[in-house]
Parts: sequence; C-alpha cells; structure tokens
Amino acid sequence: MSFTNTIFKILEEQNILKTTKTKPIVDAIKNRNKISFFYTGPRKPAKDSVKSGKRIDAEAVALGLSKKGNLIVRAYVQPPSVSKKGFDKTGWRTFMVGRMSDLRISDEKFDQKRPDYKEGDDRSMSVTYVTTDWTSKPEVKKPRIVKPKPSVPLATATTQPTPSVEPTTTTTPEEPKTTELPQPKTQTKPEKVVSKPEPTQTEPETTEPKTQELPQPKQTEKPVANPEEDEENKNLQESIKNIKRLMFS
Repeated sequence: MSFTNTIFKILEEQNILKTTKTKPIVDAIKNRNKISFFYTGPRKPAKDSVKSGKRIDAEAVALGLSKKGNLIVRAYVQPPSVSKKGFDKTGWRTFMVGRMSDLRISDEKFDQKRPDYKEGDDRSMSVTYVTTDWTSKPEVKKPRIVKPKPSVPLATATTQPTPSVEPTTTTTPEEPKTTELPQPKTQTKPEKVVSKPEPTQTEPETTEPKTQELPQPKQTEKPVANPEEDEENKNLQESIKNIKRLMFS
C-alpha cells in the first residue's frame, strides 16, 4: 500500500468514526455496551430480504466496510430481537449503519465471548475500523448505601432537648406558688343567703288561713235539714200512736 493510500485511509477512518451516528457505535464497541436500534432491511430480492423491526440489547463487536463498500456492524443478537431466519443456528448478524435508526446505548455491558467469535479483523469486512477490546474490565458502579449526612441531624436533634429541660425545672417551682387558693374566702357571701330565710318565717301565716278553710266545709253541711226531718219523724210517730189507740180502744 502506497503512502498516499495510507493517508487517505486514515482520513477516511477519522471522518467515518467521528460522525454523530457512528461515534456512539464506536464507543459502544470499544467499551462493550449493549445497543438497541430499529433496523429496516432490504426487501428485494426475496432471498436476501431482512425482516424489519427492533434489535434489543445487541452486542456489537466490530465496525468496518463490507465488500460492497457499505459501513456495517457485526453484532450478536438474541430474542426478543426480530429475525427472519431465527436464532437456532447462530445469533451473529451484520447490519448496515445506514439502515439503523433510533439507536440507544445501554449502560449494561457484556463480558462473555459468544460462540464462533473470532478476534481480530472481521473476515466478512474489507476494512475493519474498530473491534471490541477484551483486555479491559468494565467498571461496576457500587451503589452508595451508607449516607452519613442523615445521621448528623439525628445527633443534633438529641442534643437540643437537653437545654430545653432546664427552663422547665425553673418554671415548675414558680407554678406551685398558687397563693390564689386562700382567695376563696370570698365565699362569705352565702351569709346573705342565710338572712334570706327570714321571709320564709311568714310561711306559717300562709298556713293559718289554710286551717281556717278546713272547718268551712263543715258549714257546707246543712244542719237545718236534720231538725225538720226529726219533726216529721215525731209527727209520724205520734200519728201512728194515735191510730193504734183508736184501733185498740
């Protein structure tokens, strides 16, 4: 390869690898991040057609040019990714970068070399620009469990009640000085209530007329009617006696 060809290849690689679409793929291949994307494959001819759909959590391992000069990515895919041929034989696929859309780079990384994987340049590519770096181990971010900040307010909260106790002790002796208790001497007012029973002494006066009313019903009895009846009875008896005398004479 001549010197001009090498310079042209370097310039070509720099332009290809630094575009807004290829740079995320290049970084994912190097760092072994899984990618998801929607792929629109060719429909004709029928034997070479590819089923359109989502490829989920694909493990991209190489990026380069195909023998026809198209920029392609080799990746290992598994269900639930869409595939016309299925995944029974193999999960390795090549995808044209121009037909990839809605690209998403996942934080999840892959550390396992899949079956039939071959390191180095991809034989299906005329030029291999980027391959996966297996020498570096992916960093695993450990979640922060211990948080010392919340423990600080707890300590301050416990120290605060100690000064609050002291004012309570000072106030308690002042409160029992309730000298207002002897003030109920104002209860001498009931003496006026004792003097009030004097009008009640007039109550017997009200009872006296009641006793006078009791003999009055005796007056309602008609004593005059009784002597009249007695006189009639006497007259009858005398008349009876006179009749008897006449009869026996």
